[in-house]
Amino acid sequence: MDQTVEDARARQKRTAKDKDAGRNAGAPPDGFASNDAKVIGSRPPSRPGGRFRRVSAVTMALAVLCVVWLGNRYLVSHAVDQFTVKPVDLTIELTGPGTLDATRISAVSSRLQGVIATMRVDRNDQVSQGDVIAEIVTDDLKSELGASLASVDAARKAVDLANADREHAEAVLANAQQNFDRKKRLLEKTIASQESYDTAVATLRQAEADLKRSRAAIEQAKAQETSAAATAEAQGVKLAEGTIRAPFDGVVVSRDHYVGDTITPGAEIVRLVDPASVILSARFDESAIYRLSPDQKAVIRFNGAGKGHSVTATVLRVSRQVDTETREFSVDMHPGTLPPNWALGQRAMTTIEVGTRKGVLAVPVGAIERRQGKSGVWIIESGRAYWIVVTLGDTGGPFVEVVHGLQPDDVILSEPRDAYYGMKIAEGGTRR
Repeated sequence: MDQTVEDARARQKRTAKDKDAGRNAGAPPDGFASNDAKVIGSRPPSRPGGRFRRVSAVTMALAVLCVVWLGNRYLVSHAVDQFTVKPVDLTIELTGPGTLDATRISAVSSRLQGVIATMRVDRNDQVSQGDVIAEIVTDDLKSELGASLASVDAARKAVDLANADREHAEAVLANAQQNFDRKKRLLEKTIASQESYDTAVATLRQAEADLKRSRAAIEQAKAQETSAAATAEAQGVKLAEGTIRAPFDGVVVSRDHYVGDTITPGAEIVRLVDPASVILSARFDESAIYRLSPDQKAVIRFNGAGKGHSVTATVLRVSRQVDTETREFSVDMHPGTLPPNWALGQRAMTTIEVGTRKGVLAVPVGAIERRQGKSGVWIIESGRAYWIVVTLGDTGGPFVEVVHGLQPDDVILSEPRDAYYGMKIAEGGTRR
């Protein structure tokens, strides 16, 4: 028994010694244990198996995301507004931009140079023909007119004096004629002397000359009176030009001068527009010129007026000249009414009805989507959407003609805002 105990103790000592030897078998030499322990402790060696497991997890997550995205994109049905293509009666319309203009505009100015004494109107004022617009200081013209009127009065008095001289000359001539006749009879009877007869002849001739001279004086006095009257009339007209009046009924759309301003002849004081002459001048491509003619009906929509605010109009005339750069021509239209706050140069869009075509394949304008300069629509085939190229024709209201690319009963997306190639379309979508 004692030998057994000793054997057990000996085995324990050998086991403890073997463990110590195992621990010290990989120990570094003296002086290196500290540094190597730090290096090994700071970054433990990685295991290749753990890195592979992390990469596999990321790849699997991306694959799941791709599957979900593709499934949502191509397997999930989307409810969209659809349109069935059918022949319709298309009212053809031409649409183009335009601006307000007027055919009766007057740049009211003065023919005189002077200082503005009064201004009777301002912007947006309504005036009638003959109303005073402005007045110019004309004191010097008034003085000149006064002098001219005085000259007229003096000329009239000169005419009166010349008439009186004529009457006197006529009386003298009549007396000289009687004296001459008497002397002639007496000379024939040898009662009067030749000398007295000669004196009567000279007196008669003098009286005749005086009458002619008095008549010429009358003509001269009348001419002077006429000249003075014409000068006075011209001075009166010039004075009247100092008062500037409206040439026609209209609205003052601009005002460039004020009281105290010095103006020159021809300088614009105000601009007057006759509202009855206001037109809309619209522009269209030259290809549409053969479709337009006077008296066609049109609709004008002013910028900023909002939906529902439109004005009816009538085509007044079609221009016979095409712009060589833009290849556009103009069309003047007369609006039936004007908006409350109209202004010359105001922009608008105009639409002119040029006819109706029956049995035309047409789609909503909003269904057209352009890609790389080509027009197309999203057609639905076998429950999926595909973009195809179409050839467009005339436009009529919210619809546009499709000349090539579609057939009757084709179904398309009416508003393809978020459509993509191959998108699955839900059955029973909203149709129009």
